Amino acid sequence: WYMWRCYEPFGCFYIGPPWSGEDRPVSTFPARPDSINPHYILYTREQTGKPYELKIDGNSTIRKSPLNKKNNLYFIIHGFLDNGDKTWVLRVMKELLLREDCNVVIVNWLAGAGPPYTQAVANTRLVGAMTARMAALLIEITELLPSKMHCIGHSLGAHTCGYVGFHLRVRYNYTLARITGLDPAEPHFSNTHPMVRLDPTDANFVTAIHTDCDLFISGGLGISQPVGHIDFYPNSGRNQPGCNEGVLNSITLERGSFIRGIKRFLGCNHIRSYEYFIESINTPCPFLAVPCSSWDKFQEGSCFDCVNQYCPRFGLDAQPGNYHASVYLMTGSDKPFCKAHYKLTINISKTNESLLHGGEVGLFVVRVIGVNGKKTEEMQLSPTSKYYEPGSTHTIVLPGDVVGKPHSVEIIWKYETRVWNPLTWRLFHTPRVYIDMLTVKNLETDHGSVQHSDSVFPWLVVDELIQCNVFPWLYSVVQILCPKWGFATPSQRDGVESV
Repeated sequence: WYMWRCYEPFGCFYIGPPWSGEDRPVSTFPARPDSINPHYILYTREQTGKPYELKIDGNSTIRKSPLNKKNNLYFIIHGFLDNGDKTWVLRVMKELLLREDCNVVIVNWLAGAGPPYTQAVANTRLVGAMTARMAALLIEITELLPSKMHCIGHSLGAHTCGYVGFHLRVRYNYTLARITGLDPAEPHFSNTHPMVRLDPTDANFVTAIHTDCDLFISGGLGISQPVGHIDFYPNSGRNQPGCNEGVLNSITLERGSFIRGIKRFLGCNHIRSYEYFIESINTPCPFLAVPCSSWDKFQEGSCFDCVNQYCPRFGLDAQPGNYHASVYLMTGSDKPFCKAHYKLTINISKTNESLLHGGEVGLFVVRVIGVNGKKTEEMQLSPTSKYYEPGSTHTIVLPGDVVGKPHSVEIIWKYETRVWNPLTWRLFHTPRVYIDMLTVKNLETDHGSVQHSDSVFPWLVVDELIQCNVFPWLYSVVQILCPKWGFATPSQRDGVESV
C-alpha cells in the first residue's frame, strides 16, 4: 500500500517498477491536485483576445464555453521551469488559429513544473491524468470527437501528452487522434518502459521532433530513442545550426534580456524543436524529411529519394502511414529555418593533365541557381579544406534556399596557403582542380542537372584568375559563373542533361 497513492477522480499512482529502476533511480508521488492546480485556457478565433478558462470540476464552464465541436482541438503543454504564458506557447496558439478555425487549450501547470526536477517528473503523471479527464468531459459534454484532438507538448510536456493519451484510452475508452512531442525530455525517461514515456500506443498518430539528443552528461536534454510512429531528427537531432554562436547572440535574440538570453544559450538545441514546429504550421516551404538508417548515410546521399519511398512533411503537416520511421532533414541557422536539400556530386578528372598535376587541398563553395533566377546562399562542400585526388568522387547533401528546379550553378574554388606549412606552398605551378562532372539534384523538386566536361578545356582552369596562387601567403579564391553549366568559356556552355 505504501507504494500507491490515489487522487480521485484521477486515479491511483504507483512508484514501484517500471516507475523506478536503474534508469529512474528516484521515483516519487505526484503532488496533490490542488497543489499542482493546472489551468486550462481556451482560445478560439472569436475569443483570441479573451481567453476562457475551463474548470475541470465545473461542467458549467464547459457548457458555456465558446468551443466549437466541429473544429479541431489542440492541447499545448509546456515543460520544466516553463509556464503557459511563455511567448512560444502563445505563438503556437496564434499560428494554429491563423492556419485554421480551431480550439486551442493551453495547459498551464506552472505550480507543478518547478524544481526539483524529480518532483516535476512525478507531477507530469497527474497533469496527464487530469488533462485526460478534461478531454473526456469535452467529448461527453460538447460532443467533440476524440478524432479531432491533438496534444502538443515540449520536453516534460511531451511525455505528459503521452499520459493524456494513456489515461484517455484506459480510463475513458477514447483514443487521442495525435500527439506531437517537441524534444521529449531525456532524464528519467530514456530506456524506460513504454508506459513511463511517450510511445506510439498513446495516440493514433505520434510524431516526435528530436533536437537535443546528446547524452545528458554531455549537456543533452532530449531523448534520442524513437518514441513515435515518425521520429524527426533535424540536423542529426543534435548540435543545431546557429546554437554555437555565443551568449551575446542569444541575448540579442531575446531583445537584450540577459536572463532570457542565458537560458536561450544553455537550452538552444532544446528550444529549436518548438521553433522549427512553429515555423512548420504556416510555411509554404516544403519542409521534407527523408527516411534513412542513419544521419551519416543521409548526409552522404545514400537515401536521397522521395520517389521510391515516402518522405513525410516535417511538423504539423506530417501524415500517418503504416510504418514506423526515423527521418532526417537539414535546416538553416536562423529564421526561416526551412531549407531545400541539394545533393552535389563532383567527379575529379583522371585525364593525363589531371593525373600529371596531382591532387590538391582546397574548398569548394557553390550556389545553385533555379530556373526562376533565384540563387541559394553559398554552400560549402566540406566544413574545412580537403584533399581532392584525380579520379575521386565526392558527394554530399547540403541545405540551401528554395530555388526550384536547378538551372545553373556558381562554383568557387578556394585554396589557402600558409607560410608555416610548406606543404601548402605552390612556388612553381598553379594550384588547380580538373573536374570531369558536376551533378546537382534537388530533393524537393526531384530535378537535377548533369554537366560533362569538355575534353579540351578542363573545368576550373582559368589561368588569369588563379595566377595569384603562386604566392604562398595569399588566400586565393576563384569564382566562375556557370550559365547553362558551362564553366570557363562559351564553348563549354552546352551539353546540359536533365535527370
